[in-house]
Amino acid sequence: MLKELFFSVVIPLYNKEDYIENTLNSVLNQNYKNFEIVIINDGSTDRSIDVVKRFLDSRIKIFNQKNKGLSNARNSGIKHAKYEYIAFLDADDLWCEDYLMCIFNLIKHQPSSEVLATGVKVLRPKQKANLSTTAFKPNQIQIVSNYFSLKKNIFGPSALVIKKSVFKNIGAFNETIKYGEEEDFFIRCFLKYNITFYKVKRIYYLRGFNNQLTSPNSSIKRNPPDYSKYLTNKNQATLKPYIDFIYFKLLILYKMERNDKLVKFYKEKIDVSNLSFIRKIKFYLPIRVFYYLKSFYLSLLKR
Repeated sequence: MLKELFFSVVIPLYNKEDYIENTLNSVLNQNYKNFEIVIINDGSTDRSIDVVKRFLDSRIKIFNQKNKGLSNARNSGIKHAKYEYIAFLDADDLWCEDYLMCIFNLIKHQPSSEVLATGVKVLRPKQKANLSTTAFKPNQIQIVSNYFSLKKNIFGPSALVIKKSVFKNIGAFNETIKYGEEEDFFIRCFLKYNITFYKVKRIYYLRGFNNQLTSPNSSIKRNPPDYSKYLTNKNQATLKPYIDFIYFKLLILYKMERNDKLVKFYKEKIDVSNLSFIRKIKFYLPIRVFYYLKSFYLSLLKR
């Protein structure tokens, strides 16, 4: 029955000792209490797992593995999850205390929903998160039937809840992709499923620029994603602009890394007519500009 609905909260963990305590507290302080927490320790080399073990709550379940990357950790979490609805949470993000209650109400409002999400707020360094409860507002519910027509991301993995049946239908996260792995999954998912979306922001992304994205030359270890394989005559009009939006973000990333090979790779794939005026300027700016103004352009990526 719906009143007995439980969530499996999947948290991939790799070297987040400075964040994981607050992240776990944001889950344990939920006003909807029916959940388990599945932590996949992906070979952490810091004190992350020691921080987790200080929490004496039977709902927390730890699974240790060698470092295999974020996609593998998420997939391991899916396999270990006991319940039908899987809520993803990165180990450096926070949920507002009514997040799971909002998702529960979304399911109650739209029982057939298999993919659900809320809005997000990105916190800049030194900003504080307001995790207090906001009353659920049914008029804020939106059924997104063509996600790609938005031409931007309106949420991230930590704001996403998915039924297990979805993974059985379209597969899990692609473990060969080491950056932007969620985009590959989003494309496969939203080609087949609508999203029940709650527009109010109930997630806080805490990523400062010190631990995010990249360092010089790290991209040579990555398998650059190519999403063009998902394009068909039927979805070309809406999916291609969305893919170009993803490619643009990757292009900026590799410009900052001074990776000429991958910059050329993505430049050839982007249809510039799908970019805004500001993005066109960034598209044509030389690589050296991005490398020396790296912090500035990381902030632009959030816009």
